[in-house]
Amino acid sequence: MTRPTHTKEAIRAAMDHLIDRATNFDVDALETIYHRDFHTTLVMPDSAVVTYDKKGFIAHFRKQAEEGGTQLNTWADWHDFHVLGDSAVCVLTRKHSGMSGEEMKLLCNIEWHFEDGRWQVLREQIFLRPLES
Repeated sequence: MTRPTHTKEAIRAAMDHLIDRATNFDVDALETIYHRDFHTTLVMPDSAVVTYDKKGFIAHFRKQAEEGGTQLNTWADWHDFHVLGDSAVCVLTRKHSGMSGEEMKLLCNIEWHFEDGRWQVLREQIFLRPLES
């Protein structure tokens, strides 16, 4: 029997919460959403690779908040949700300017891990592309 916390709907709700808090630069919420072993890989349009751990990624959001960043675009196109035990993956496309300073298309693969009674983001792979691509 599937636990109510381990459904595609639960992952979608966790993703909605992540998008809401990240696009509003809520670093306190991000501290609980991102797993202690969080790692993200950003592949920029020129193929340059930028990586962050949890501390570095939250610092990126904190800096934007301190610089008076306005809420980022919350648009998302959902492609796939897959739950397997205490792991889950969400594949989606996003649009916002938070990584590069200009509105971009972000192709995202978000890996979740259920720990301490909640879903936490363990890994993100984000491919940034121009909007028209």
